[in-house]
Amino acid sequence: MSRADYLALGDWNAQCDACGRKRKGSTLRLQWNGLWVCPEHWEPRQPQDFVKAVPEHPTPPFVRDWTSTTVNVCSPNSRTAISTFAIAGCMIAGYRDPAFDSSVTEPSP
Repeated sequence: MSRADYLALGDWNAQCDACGRKRKGSTLRLQWNGLWVCPEHWEPRQPQDFVKAVPEHPTPPFVRDWTSTTVNVCSPNSRTAISTFAIAGCMIAGYRDPAFDSSVTEPSP
């Protein structure tokens, strides 16, 4: 004979969802996850379930466009008329600077 095998007017027999034992319905408690459990298996909801994260704002408060503020420095290699070394605004058409480093364009023997 189990704990719930007696007459209690207005009460009914029910089963604990955690342990499966027969209990009276009035002794079962509704748990936060929707299970009806006996007092021995009832547990409150974890408080960490209600914690809300603080929103992060990883973007900086302002951003600069550095592509429009680049400064080209004129060097002997950038003033020559060689297309791979010339810099616009520094290049002199048909000019080869005497200080031009020829090892940059010609392989050494």
